[in-house]
Amino acid sequence: MPYHVARTSASSLSCLRPSFRVLFLIVTGSVALHISTLTTFIMLVGYVAFERFDWWLARREREKKFDEIIFNWEPSKEEPESEEQGGISRIRLTGQNQIITARIADLLRGM
Repeated sequence: MPYHVARTSASSLSCLRPSFRVLFLIVTGSVALHISTLTTFIMLVGYVAFERFDWWLARREREKKFDEIIFNWEPSKEEPESEEQGGISRIRLTGQNQIITARIADLLRGM
């Protein structure tokens, strides 16, 4: 994983830092190949921008999968206390069980 995540709480991300090894290799390679400072700076900015974009796409895809699992259930027509999604059915949660399940889902989204 190219990013090291620093967390202040389980569900929020406070900052993302790109891998310093890659940044070091870009700078060292630029010095060894006598590449100008401006070009090296552009490569560093491009690397950080594309790593951030890649992280954002992965997070968006992960959240989409969680949303499909959690929110796309419809009440069963045959059994009022069940829900269906595709060919799968489950029992509807009520009260305290629903709260616990929502908290666990929030924790998993923070990963």
